[in-house]
Amino acid sequence: MAELLMVRTALGGRADEELRTHGGTAMVMLSERPASTMLDVRLDPADVATLAAVQKAAGLDLPQTPGQFSAHAERSALWFGPDQWLILAPAGEAGALMRALNAVAGSIVDVSDLRAEFELAGPLAVDVLRKGCGIDLHARVFGPANCALTSLARVRVALRQTDERPGYRLLVERSVALYLWDWLVDAMREFVGG
Repeated sequence: MAELLMVRTALGGRADEELRTHGGTAMVMLSERPASTMLDVRLDPADVATLAAVQKAAGLDLPQTPGQFSAHAERSALWFGPDQWLILAPAGEAGALMRALNAVAGSIVDVSDLRAEFELAGPLAVDVLRKGCGIDLHARVFGPANCALTSLARVRVALRQTDERPGYRLLVERSVALYLWDWLVDAMREFVGG
């Protein structure tokens, strides 16, 4: 008999417990995002026809500027390098999106199981990140629509600012997700009174 596969979060429900204790204030909040489709796309941006076909199949533009991301509806694309993007979409779209992109480009890899996604938001969120982030997060340098591959607490993360609150999304490899979660909760303690 076939087993049912269940999508599990990287934290296995631990996030809810920590939120009740440490994230219940509007000054800084931390949550684990539901699992999503994550596709690594590689192509030569000079190949205008392929780039246009991929953008049409994905339903959004692939940013051409370093450190940028684009979003449309529930999908987003993060610039990871001169010829690499990460496309994020709702969890149920993996199969259809893979088929659509593979029909127009050669190097599309489903990396959905590689990373967990956290959201850190609130007026003091940037202060939490500054405790261990290797890049300048000042508003004149890093704002909404910006993303970066960087380190946070000695862990490699993809960081993007999603709004002016400020709100941030962090993509981290699942193998170190619990460590980063615990680090973030500890970094938040002075701001939430825990």
